[in-house]
Amino acid sequence: MKGVVVSGKRGGRRGGNSAVLDAKPRKRAKRANGRSAALTITNGCFAGLEIILKKRNTTLGCAVSCDICLDHAFVADEHAIIRSSNGVYMIEDLNSRHGTSVNGEEVHKRALKRGDRILIGMFELRFSC
Repeated sequence: MKGVVVSGKRGGRRGGNSAVLDAKPRKRAKRANGRSAALTITNGCFAGLEIILKKRNTTLGCAVSCDICLDHAFVADEHAIIRSSNGVYMIEDLNSRHGTSVNGEEVHKRALKRGDRILIGMFELRFSC
């Protein structure tokens, strides 16, 4: 696993090809029901890193322009997008070569539920809300 970039901002800890950016503890963004949605990396050297989903549309991919940059050879420049609408979060694969899976099932578009495991490249992320 190479690295993770959050929000496309440079800073934080760096070493080799790895970068953890903008990963300082911060206030949780609250939704109308009092809970925030987040992705937590569950494997590799970034295990435990929680990324709060603050935007209506959050892009995931290896391009630094993505909201969450997952630096790995099996991750497309713009790999997937998570869209939120009325408290419902949908993940959509953006026609990536290696695909996106949720709970071990390859998906093109799917609603996310608390505890869903998302696999993008070699990154496993757990969705919580």
